[in-house]
Amino acid sequence: MPKYSFKCADVGMDCGFEIVNAGSEEELLEMLKIHAKDSHGVASIPPELLNKIKQNIRKTGKYYFSCSSVGMNCGFEIMGASSEQELLEELAIHAKMSHGMTSIPQDTLNKIKQNIKVM
Repeated sequence: MPKYSFKCADVGMDCGFEIVNAGSEEELLEMLKIHAKDSHGVASIPPELLNKIKQNIRKTGKYYFSCSSVGMNCGFEIMGASSEQELLEELAIHAKMSHGMTSIPQDTLNKIKQNIKVM
């Protein structure tokens, strides 16, 4: 199961607060609401800040991807990458060397990101 982490500094706050290894995004957000109120005087997190927070929540765990999940029949899989970024960098090498792609089209990249699993 993935764990969820967040740092206030990641959304531009001059604050050392950090949540590490929450069991779900919902759990993390509930804890963050308390911190926002008690430390920043924010009674309700505005929607634009909430979106920024959600974009900066990090999942930790081992990342997995299979080309078959996006319709490729090559049999390639990545198992145990330590981050989404690592997985995408490794996948870019595979796409170049095995499929002759100089870059991954944005629509394919979006589909890939939707099919990455975190364990």
